[in-house]
Amino acid sequence: MYLVLYCHNIGMTDYSFFETEDFDKDDGYIVRGKWPNEQAFRDYLPKEFPDLSDYHIVDLIAEGPQADGYTQTELLEKAHAPL
Repeated sequence: MYLVLYCHNIGMTDYSFFETEDFDKDDGYIVRGKWPNEQAFRDYLPKEFPDLSDYHIVDLIAEGPQADGYTQTELLEKAHAPL
């Protein structure tokens, strides 16, 4: 299972996470919300996912706006890239 973290806006207040098995937006589970900043969003994640060990984390927040255009293949490559 993959957990994709991303941000929607330049003001960095509109964050989402996408829980998926195959990066298909129609089959995944997306939660979008307003947090005052990135740290508040990251602090929230353990409340939603107490055990992240079952997930491959794909953190697109640091990648910026170009992450919006990633294909399913590119996301899978990022998910399996060495840390």
